[in-house]
Amino acid sequence: MRNSSLPSLAFFAVRCRAGSSLLRGYSRRTLTAEEVTKTCEVLLAAALHRRCNYWLLDGRVSHHQQPVELHEWLEHDYYPRVRAQLGQSPCIAFLVDPRQWPSLQQFGHSAPLEWPALEARVGWFQEEAAALAWLRAQGAHARERKKMQAATARPDRSRGEQLIFNF
Repeated sequence: MRNSSLPSLAFFAVRCRAGSSLLRGYSRRTLTAEEVTKTCEVLLAAALHRRCNYWLLDGRVSHHQQPVELHEWLEHDYYPRVRAQLGQSPCIAFLVDPRQWPSLQQFGHSAPLEWPALEARVGWFQEEAAALAWLRAQGAHARERKKMQAATARPDRSRGEQLIFNF
């Protein structure tokens, strides 16, 4: 299948195959904090265009740590905005260079991790296969939650629906 036309940047490519709910992003080189914020806005635009809640972001070409201010912006501005605009929490798998692993653990991150405070489910991985498996599992959990919500939802009595009790 072909990729649909999505916004990209010279330093970051965004792809989503037609019919897929998985947004893929690829860093073409190490990014500055400013470039990361630009990349985030492009990802949000692409996710809204394709209604993609699952993202696989490959940043393995980056070997340096980003400033604390960037992490704070993600937590306090970006992730809440993404959730509000998508209507649900994004599920984001980051592929990182193995040399970045110690700095992630220094920030208290482990893989995978769900951050309800960030309004995003985020995981860090070194291998794409593990990241994709985690994303699939997150999708299965989301589908199961929706089924349970639908099963426990109260019927709208204003339309004359019959109440069913299962004792």
